Amino acid sequence: MPSNNKPAYSLYTNGMKYEDADLSVDFLSNYLNQLTSKSWDFMTLEPNEPVKGSVFFQVGAPDAEIDYKMTVEISIFNSDRVEIYRYYTKDKGEILQMIVDYYEKQEIPNYNTWEDVSNEMNR
Repeated sequence: MPSNNKPAYSLYTNGMKYEDADLSVDFLSNYLNQLTSKSWDFMTLEPNEPVKGSVFFQVGAPDAEIDYKMTVEISIFNSDRVEIYRYYTKDKGEILQMIVDYYEKQEIPNYNTWEDVSNEMNR
């Protein structure tokens, strides 16, 4: 059953932390649009309670090694471990929609075709 209360979120970036009171869709959109391949940066959105099992949604700046695509990751808490799924795209509009869905609607993207990189957490 969906909660009527929106969870509080924190946003972590390369060196900064923003609390829920600072966040809005416009703020998140502006930060996403500032991510460029000129410097490494990321944005990690963490709810204070899991969103459909997810404890974070993360976007990394475009990377030359992956043809200047953005790296998108989502975590899913599954039983006794956190699984991480990764997706690459150049489409910031697609990423913004995922962020809006996660932040505003408490919906997670369909990650069924994303790469399972959970093993990277265990290195």
